[in-house]
Amino acid sequence: MDNEFIRIYHVYKNDILRLAYSYTKNLSDAEDITQEVFIKLYDNFNKFSDEEYMKKWCIRVTINKCKNFVLSSWHKKISFITEKEENTISCERSDSSDILNALFKLSPKYRMVIILYYYSGYKVKEIADILKIKESAVKTRLKRGREKLQEIIGKENI
Repeated sequence: MDNEFIRIYHVYKNDILRLAYSYTKNLSDAEDITQEVFIKLYDNFNKFSDEEYMKKWCIRVTINKCKNFVLSSWHKKISFITEKEENTISCERSDSSDILNALFKLSPKYRMVIILYYYSGYKVKEIADILKIKESAVKTRLKRGREKLQEIIGKENI
């Protein structure tokens, strides 16, 4: 079991980390959430027979942990303090591509479907299953998310 778990960890850790980072916008918090997801997977590893289902389960757990984190009172207090510091301190981000910066300006519901569709390669039906929403809602969020990305990128280039 341990060798198989280690293989799964190395295959999916970047996808889970990217998803958590897109939600939290903080690498340390995203790493913590990723670690929590894989601890939970390790505890439940014997319950899975299908690797694709396991990946979807991990994504669902990541989303839930991110939502819980963002709604936590600790995060709200830290976010307020961080925002005040960001107004006084200028910092450079190493991932300063226009699309990535624009992606972080989207609301989580649009950001999540775009990441799952474009970065993780899921189909609309699979995203609907993971997020537990209708396929039409996924299509609408993809369309609106792309439109909002174009607006953001267009405004930044003016």
